[in-house]
Amino acid sequence: MNWRNILRNREILVTVILVILIIGVGWLNPSFIQPKSLMFIVNSSLILVLVALGEMFVLLTRGIDVSVGGILGISAVMLGTVLVSGGSLFAAILVAIVTGAVAGAINGVGVAYIRIPPIIMTLGTLGVYRGLMRVITEGSWIENIPPNIKNLAGVEFLGIRMYIYLVVLIVLVLAVLLRRIRYARYFYAVGDNEEGAYLVGVPVKLTIFLSYVIAGIFAGVAAVVFVGQIAFVPMNAGQGLELRAIAACVLGGVALSGGVGTPFAALLGGIFLTVIDSVLVYLKVQAEWNNAIAGAILLVVVLMDYRIRISLEDYQRRSRSRFGRVVESPVQVKEKVEEAR
Repeated sequence: MNWRNILRNREILVTVILVILIIGVGWLNPSFIQPKSLMFIVNSSLILVLVALGEMFVLLTRGIDVSVGGILGISAVMLGTVLVSGGSLFAAILVAIVTGAVAGAINGVGVAYIRIPPIIMTLGTLGVYRGLMRVITEGSWIENIPPNIKNLAGVEFLGIRMYIYLVVLIVLVLAVLLRRIRYARYFYAVGDNEEGAYLVGVPVKLTIFLSYVIAGIFAGVAAVVFVGQIAFVPMNAGQGLELRAIAACVLGGVALSGGVGTPFAALLGGIFLTVIDSVLVYLKVQAEWNNAIAGAILLVVVLMDYRIRISLEDYQRRSRSRFGRVVESPVQVKEKVEEAR
C-alpha cells in the first residue's frame, strides 16, 4: 500500500491522528499514557463502540437510526427489572437482547415495509421507548441490582476486562462476515444502489429490516455492558448516545450516503470520541466544552479527509493526462453539459 492509498483510507487517517493525540497529551500529562489509564479509556468506550457497530449496519443501507439510545435504555430497564425480581443473570441478559431485537424490528418494519422515512420512524420510536422506561419504572431509578452482573463485568484475563476481548472478537467476526459472506454484502449493495440491488435479486426490504434488528441487538448488548459497569439503571440511560454513535461511525469512515464502511470504522470512531472526553478531563477542561470540542474535531477530521481525497483525485487525473488521456471530474462534465444546453 503506497502513501496515496494510506491517505485515502479514513481509518488509517483517524488512527494516525489518535496516536498523535495520545502521545501529545501523554507528553503534557504522563499519567494519561499509563497502561491503567489507557485500559480505563478502552473500557469506557465499549458501550459507544457496541452501539456504533449496530448503527453502522443501518448507515450502510443508507438509513439512520436515532432511537438506539432509547433502545439501550429500555433494554437496560428490562435487564434491571428481571434481576431485581429475582431472575437469573442469563435470563436477564437474554431479555435485554430480545428487547433490543424487538425494538429494532419495530423500526425495521416501519422503514422497510411501511416505507416511513428512517429519521421520522426512529425519532418517533425514540420517544416511545423513553416513555416506556418511565412507565415500567414509575419514573424511579432501578437500584439494589444483584452483584452478579457487576462481577461478570469485572472478570479479567491478563489484566484486560473480559468485555474488551468480547468486543474485539465481535469486530473481527463482523469484519470477516462483511468481507467474505455473500449475504452480508447485501448491506453494501442496498446502500450503494437500492434499485440495482433489487434488479439483481437482493432482498432489499429484508436487508433493510435486518439492519435495524441488528442495531437493536447491539443496543441490547450495550445495555448489558452499561448495567454491568455501574450496577444500577438511571432514567437517562443511553440519552444522547444515538448522536454519538452516528458521529463515531462517520468519524471512522462510514458514509451517511450508504454502501461504505467497516466495523473497524465504528471501533476507531468510538474509541476516538472516548479519548477526546478523557483528554479534556486530563487537561482539566470544563465539562461544558466536551460536546463542542468533540464536534469541532469531527469536522476537522472529515474536512481533512475530504481535502485529501480531492487532492488525490486531481493527482490521478493529472497523471493520466500525461499519457494523452484526460480524465475530467464529474463537476467539469456537468459544467460542459450545462454550457452545451
